[in-house]
Amino acid sequence: MSSVSRPVRLILQAVIGGAIVVAACSSQPSDESSTAATPSPETTGTAAPATTSTDPTTTVAATTTGAPSTTDGVRTVAFAADVAPILAANCASCHTGAGPGAAHLPLDTAGDAQEVSFEIDASTRVGYMPPWPAGDGDVAFHGDRRLSAEQLEIISTWAAGGGEIDVDPSTAIEPTAIAAAPIERDVVMVGQPYKGSTERRDDYRCQIYDPGLTEPAFLQGYGLEADRTEVVHHALLFYAEASTRSMAEQADAADPSIGWECGGLAGFAGDSGETRQIMSWGPGQDPTVLPADTGIPLQAGDFFVTQIHYHYESKWNDLPPDESAIVIDLASDEVIEAAGGALDPIELTLYLGPAEIPCATDEVGPLCDRSAASAQLIETWGPMAGRIADFLMLQCGASVEDFAGMTDGIASSTCDLPAEPGQIVSVWGHMHEIGASFRMTLNPDTPDEMVLLDIPTWVFDWQLDYRPIETIVLDDDDVIRVECSWDRSLLPDDAEPRYVMWAEGTADEMCYSQIVTRSAA
Repeated sequence: MSSVSRPVRLILQAVIGGAIVVAACSSQPSDESSTAATPSPETTGTAAPATTSTDPTTTVAATTTGAPSTTDGVRTVAFAADVAPILAANCASCHTGAGPGAAHLPLDTAGDAQEVSFEIDASTRVGYMPPWPAGDGDVAFHGDRRLSAEQLEIISTWAAGGGEIDVDPSTAIEPTAIAAAPIERDVVMVGQPYKGSTERRDDYRCQIYDPGLTEPAFLQGYGLEADRTEVVHHALLFYAEASTRSMAEQADAADPSIGWECGGLAGFAGDSGETRQIMSWGPGQDPTVLPADTGIPLQAGDFFVTQIHYHYESKWNDLPPDESAIVIDLASDEVIEAAGGALDPIELTLYLGPAEIPCATDEVGPLCDRSAASAQLIETWGPMAGRIADFLMLQCGASVEDFAGMTDGIASSTCDLPAEPGQIVSVWGHMHEIGASFRMTLNPDTPDEMVLLDIPTWVFDWQLDYRPIETIVLDDDDVIRVECSWDRSLLPDDAEPRYVMWAEGTADEMCYSQIVTRSAA
């Protein structure tokens, strides 16, 4: 997928109404052990057979492989035979009915598609849709959503011809692939209704989510279902042992509002027992579905804590309170028995790099001084906020001077870190809204170098978990390199010039990534 320049990105956002669609729009295999040998509808354009009719109550045809037809050797494109199967397999699950994209770009009928043919062509041609920010690296992933060159040509040819349709405009477009592989909804935990205000635009709020466990279990799937997606910026999910419950409840009781303020992880620590992060969630991310023989062991009384980052703007003042939910899948007795009585535990390891973005030469203001910017962070987020950036540079062998010359509006950082041993289950990257590119590389600058994840054009709206198809095992002597870049031209026009550093706020930045592993045995 080619990079999207800033002008193209802005044009595209205007074309599609500036929508932030926060759910994945194509099917995702849930079985990590499956191979890439079987083509899916997303990659081939094939779809389940259906009848063709101009009767408004019937469905558009979905009988071809997406190959354009020819007339006397001249390539032509017909909506029912060529275009509709692509839309049904790759777009309809999100953009029809109550799907998350339907409010922004409805594709319920052939007439809807005709009206937005230009938008469909523009968004697919630059790779914005179907959402798949990852480029071509050294690793193939499950559920690759990108359209083939032939499918893109079909859509462009159709749109260039005015988006003509050869069926009744009211003919329904029915999805032939689900939006994402669903997890078993064994327990659904809905948070207490919470609403902040613009007095604290970046609000980090923790809550206890109690699954009510009375006996040991294995966690096999989990996900955040964001309620008020307009203000839910990102979230972390923590697993907490029962012995830490009293400390969590004390943190809750000490804050008069719902839950407790918790800039920086879960905001509490137990006298004994463990609290550890098991998920980082960003817009567009599907639920985590672990391989069938892996899981996280839970005991009676264990619970979860969410840290949700809310970002408030005045235009969202009338929104109802957020009631985001955590959904979990607990392994069945049959699954545990098939795995020999216990599931292989997974581990989440964070790989963090510096985020140091000086003001450009044409920007002037008191906060362009790094010390002043750091003091503001401390005032906003507390003493630790001023130390995180310095710690990350120390960890990565960098200094402020390394970034001092990055005054053309583009800044970048690199950090090499020791790998946590294990077989990779998934990789994930995270930056904020002026992110430009992200890359994670295994054993860089060696004959064994492997690009694990390359996102040449960062898209904040689509922070997907990427699950390698092939088996990749990390050893003790392996190195993970994290590379991030930022573009100050993506800052709001009215933003006060300042030195942007690693911190929690939406207007701050991060170079954040995680790798989930299982044992390599």
